[in-house]
Amino acid sequence: MKKKYIYEISICILAIISVVFAVIDITKGLESIQKNIDTVIYIIFVIDYFVRLILANSKKEFIKLNIFDLIAIIPFNSAFRMFRVLKFTKLLKLTKLFRLGSVSIRLLTKAKRFLNTNGLKYVIILVILSIAISSLIITKVEHMPLPDAIWWAFVTATTVGYGDLSPTTPLGRIIAALLMLVGIGLIGSLTSSITSFFLNEKEEPTYNNDKVDMVLALYSRLTDEEKESFKNNIE
Repeated sequence: MKKKYIYEISICILAIISVVFAVIDITKGLESIQKNIDTVIYIIFVIDYFVRLILANSKKEFIKLNIFDLIAIIPFNSAFRMFRVLKFTKLLKLTKLFRLGSVSIRLLTKAKRFLNTNGLKYVIILVILSIAISSLIITKVEHMPLPDAIWWAFVTATTVGYGDLSPTTPLGRIIAALLMLVGIGLIGSLTSSITSFFLNEKEEPTYNNDKVDMVLALYSRLTDEEKESFKNNIE
């Protein structure tokens, strides 16, 4: 599973490179290099799309859910070259944005699932609120500038503790101790969430979700008597 995420992050980096090439102006001496790199990236995206299409349980559902990926690999530059119409150059750049968008959606979906693991998102929210509140209090108690207070709260909560800034008042030290405890909780929660996330991904069932949804839809249409009879037959 780790290899899978490394691969998807690599695809995202390639998409970013492709967009950068589309946005910035390349000098004439580097145009050929830029075209070669862009061609290689395009081929990788084509292979990535069709491999995932072949491995998909439902080809039709895959195409519907990955429409941006399909648009991203359409060779618009070849299709429009014969027309020599300059206004299509913006469209060529837009297709490269689709590459980045399609990969970003895949990564964001997994990031959302990761944040929901073991309530990690609530721990992160708690840490952010703790840093914000502590920073405001420290500015009053320790007479510290707000940027310095935020920096101090951040390094304390992450248990880094550079020591360049430190509280001297009793209340400031109490806040520091509380922030350290919050930071320890964050590290523990982050570690357990990473472990649980990869274990759940590894043990993810291989059945087709579409078939499950269809069965559930059929079950919901049954009458109460039919549902009861169905349960009795299973038991």
